[in-house]
Amino acid sequence: MNVNTLKLSLLTYIKHLSLYDYLAFTWLILTFLVLIVLAILIAKRSSVLSLLLVIFSLLFLVVAPMFIKLKLADSYRKATTEVTLVKRLTFSDSLIVEGIITNESKKDFSLCLVQTSVFRDTNATGIKAIVQTLKPLVNRSILLEQELQKENSMDFRSVFENFVYTGDFNATLKAECY
Repeated sequence: MNVNTLKLSLLTYIKHLSLYDYLAFTWLILTFLVLIVLAILIAKRSSVLSLLLVIFSLLFLVVAPMFIKLKLADSYRKATTEVTLVKRLTFSDSLIVEGIITNESKKDFSLCLVQTSVFRDTNATGIKAIVQTLKPLVNRSILLEQELQKENSMDFRSVFENFVYTGDFNATLKAECY
């Protein structure tokens, strides 16, 4: 995932915060402040324990927003994707990836950020497999401003021009809908 894709995903998320997001982040800040106050109170008795509590509080402040986003996406804004067709065109250097986005949440979506990535298809295991998932051959993010009613699906197509890779490959779709 490149920097522009990450930036677009983060800005889209911030722009479409819901009540549950605000409540979760308020809880996060209050918990952080309580832990810091507790560390200050403990500092008189044990400076080592106080320092460990401050370090834990800072780690909590950095890691918790990622879990909040993932948990809310999984429960409140659940959308599944399925790749239905990956076709390399014969007479041009183009690749077509088609898929379906399904709204499995209890609310209607008005916007979806769809990320399509194409990876090398190897039988690597361990760290090599993880590194290959971090480095796609090509990827594309598209913002779809289209209504997606609850329990309905929407077709999606992404075309990659100048796709010159000749080996085996896989395509994946990820969707963040709001």
